[in-house]
Amino acid sequence: MTSLVCSSLVLRLAGRGRSSLYSPSTLMSFATRSSSESASTSSLAAAVKAVPGLAGGEIAAAAAEAIGRYSAADLKRNGRGVAIVWFRNDLRLLDNEVLCKAWAASESILPVYCVDPRVFGKTHYFGFPKTGVLRAQFLIECLRDLRENLQKRGLNLLIQHGKPEDVLPNIVKTFGAHTVFAHKETCSEELLVERRVRARLEQLAASKSVAPTKLQLIWGCTMYHIDDLPFNVAGIPDVYTQFRKSVEYKCKVRSCYKLPSPLGPLPSSGVDEFGGWGSIPSLEQLGFADSTPNSSDRGLRFVGGESSALGRVREYFWTKDLIKIYKEIRNGMLGPDYSTKFSPWLAFGCVSPRYIYEEVKRYEQERTANDSTYWVLFELIWRDYFRFLSKKYGNSIFHSGGPRNVAANWSQDKVLFAAWRDGRTGYPLIDANMKELSATGFMSNRGRQIVCSFLVRDMGVDWRMGAEWFETCLLDYDPCSNYGNWTYGAGVGNDPREDRYFSIPKQAQTYDPDGDYVAYWLPELKGVPKGKRHSPGMSYIRPIVPLKFGSYSPNKSSPGPNKGNPRNPRRH
Repeated sequence: MTSLVCSSLVLRLAGRGRSSLYSPSTLMSFATRSSSESASTSSLAAAVKAVPGLAGGEIAAAAAEAIGRYSAADLKRNGRGVAIVWFRNDLRLLDNEVLCKAWAASESILPVYCVDPRVFGKTHYFGFPKTGVLRAQFLIECLRDLRENLQKRGLNLLIQHGKPEDVLPNIVKTFGAHTVFAHKETCSEELLVERRVRARLEQLAASKSVAPTKLQLIWGCTMYHIDDLPFNVAGIPDVYTQFRKSVEYKCKVRSCYKLPSPLGPLPSSGVDEFGGWGSIPSLEQLGFADSTPNSSDRGLRFVGGESSALGRVREYFWTKDLIKIYKEIRNGMLGPDYSTKFSPWLAFGCVSPRYIYEEVKRYEQERTANDSTYWVLFELIWRDYFRFLSKKYGNSIFHSGGPRNVAANWSQDKVLFAAWRDGRTGYPLIDANMKELSATGFMSNRGRQIVCSFLVRDMGVDWRMGAEWFETCLLDYDPCSNYGNWTYGAGVGNDPREDRYFSIPKQAQTYDPDGDYVAYWLPELKGVPKGKRHSPGMSYIRPIVPLKFGSYSPNKSSPGPNKGNPRNPRRH
């Protein structure tokens, strides 16, 4: 559950022993700076804050500079014919190996995106929407930006509605393409699509209506390449620390790919047979005719697309210079700048983790290197880890018992779940986080850990209900990180030591001591004295369940676990 990179990077390890160079008051000023920019912490006035917070011209300039720095006009092109670039979760130009290899292997390339209706279907167990309106809007913005960036470099984006296994063979036949290039995925639904596309291309070749067409899948979603790991997939350690130390000492991050300049030409004909290049889908076309995204009057508003992703990297690293204190402020909850907020763009592939790695190293060379700059990479390794574990454990990350097949009698109480989902549990810290998720599609790393613990530990509700609701809502959803972290939070993950309970009173006192966060998202608490916002009594709705551990009363020690609690997890 992440404040940095992907749907849910859990921060489990302590620092490396270096004391902070900043006083607590200085760190607090940094941590709350973004809060004061988007909402005065004294008046708690609501406002929507765009991420990145740059003007349109600044975003365009940042993208042009970054892409230009990684472009080269002297790259050799020895290929023949037409190659198709099938964009999936890699909606970018910079460090896109698929794009670069397709260019080198052809005389012209045809970029394609398939709007797959299955992405907008229902989740597997509980029938929630697989994609909520906020993520759908983010996708629309990503596609618009991708098309514009391709057009600036001599290409375009063919957008087709339909399943890739139906769409791509028709495109191959029309353009006579010799290869379909795409990024490789790891989870079952995506792998099934790959198998079906390959099978349909083989059927097309067997019909002898076109020459055989290859489907060339390329690994490109992690910071460390899978072929460079010091172990095979089956040998990936079940303990993150062991994995991290191995890759840090034995592996090298590959350099970003240079982008050919220009990328054209496009194929000389064929697009007319598809009615032109296709329009960017609307929310109505995606099934959201009755939904309005970004209607909230508060919180963050993430802007989709590679240009915004590159703008955010510049803003966080170079303009605001926040990376140097990232480790100290990353557990914040309010505002845009307590964490990098890269995760939505990483999930859609709008920015490469290798590019972030190279920007961190450039920052360390030009400005400073410390625990905070390292910690950005530390969390990118977490993201890699969950991606690799999804290959090792397959569909078990989606099963009730998780990778370890833990037997547990989970409840699927719809009333309890609805209270959690809608932010009506009676615990302001839980409710505020769930309100933020619904309004913005984002939640802090700290918040994700807390609401997960509450759902599975205090409510006893099936963790998969929480994971599937996150799948619906999160802008930064990807199956590997989302389900990997929910299995950890539920105590069914591959590492048996990760069995934690997050005490709401303790978390509230540590991370929102004045109740500014809960009052921001629960306006009814604005008039409550700061010291009582997390335990407002009759001023707020009654708690729906008792806590297993912890008490808001300063005169009482924390009670022990209820006798009915099947676990005695570590408390935080």
